[in-house]
Order: sequence, then structure tokens, then C-alpha cells
Amino acid sequence: MKFFSALILALIFVSCKSTSPNRSIKFNVTSTSDYCGGAMPDEKLIDDLNTPKPFNGIIYIHKDPERKDKGIIQEFKNGKANISGLVNGEYLLFEYPAIDIEKLENNKIENDQPQGIMDSECKFMKNFQILEVVSIDQETKDVSININLICDPCIEPMP
Repeated sequence: MKFFSALILALIFVSCKSTSPNRSIKFNVTSTSDYCGGAMPDEKLIDDLNTPKPFNGIIYIHKDPERKDKGIIQEFKNGKANISGLVNGEYLLFEYPAIDIEKLENNKIENDQPQGIMDSECKFMKNFQILEVVSIDQETKDVSININLICDPCIEPMP
């Protein structure tokens, strides 16, 4: 009976370990960019923007598309990072930190000026721009993705 109990405990331990949020997953992220300038660029510039390069910066990782969960803040250097704390499921990657929507809505009501409303809507748009969706399961040890950095919606296009 003791052997049977020990065997059951060992199986439970091993099965829980495979989905452990303490595992570290290697991320390799490259990025391409949209053209955000004015006049029509030459082909060389377009080709350069469309060529994947190692991503340097911070990515905010959330399970909730409305970003109401705590999320994970991860800095990438030369496109690489090891991330712990990911359980099985889908994750959404964002470039901008989450904003306090309630505070933004209150500010929008208080400053009922056209510019204030535009600023609030712009921050709202930035907040929900999804860079990529990543699926994690028990077999995931590394993730390689390319994100496309779009133009800042808060900056007017160049002439």
C-alpha cells in the first residue's frame, strides 16, 4: 500500500512539474517597422524596414486582452529574453504599458476639450495595440516571433 501511495504521489509531482510556472522559456524576438515618414521612400528604405532585426525594448505580456491582469514586464536585449511565470495558454504582447482606463475616462470628462479627448483616445488606442499572440503549452521551451512595429497613432503623419 505504501508503494502504491508513493507511486501516485510521484506521478502527481511529475505531472504538476511539467506545467510549472517556474519554468523558463527562451524568447527570440525580431521586429520589422512600418514606414512613418512623409514622402514616398525609396526601395532601399522599405527593404530595410521589412528586414527583421533583433528587438530591443520592453514588451508587456498579458493573458487578458483588456489588460486587467497583472501582466509581465520583460526587457529584451538583442531580441533575447528568458521568461518565467508563464503557464499554459495564450498570451498577448503589447509595446506600451497598461493605462488606468478609469483615470483616463475621468480626465476625458473633466477636460472636455477636443485636444483632451483626442489625447485620451490616442492613449486608449496605444494601450490595446497587440503586437503578437503567443501560445504556450507543456512542450514549449522556446518561442521565436517577429513583431511589426506600427506607426504611433498619436503622432500626425509627416507631409
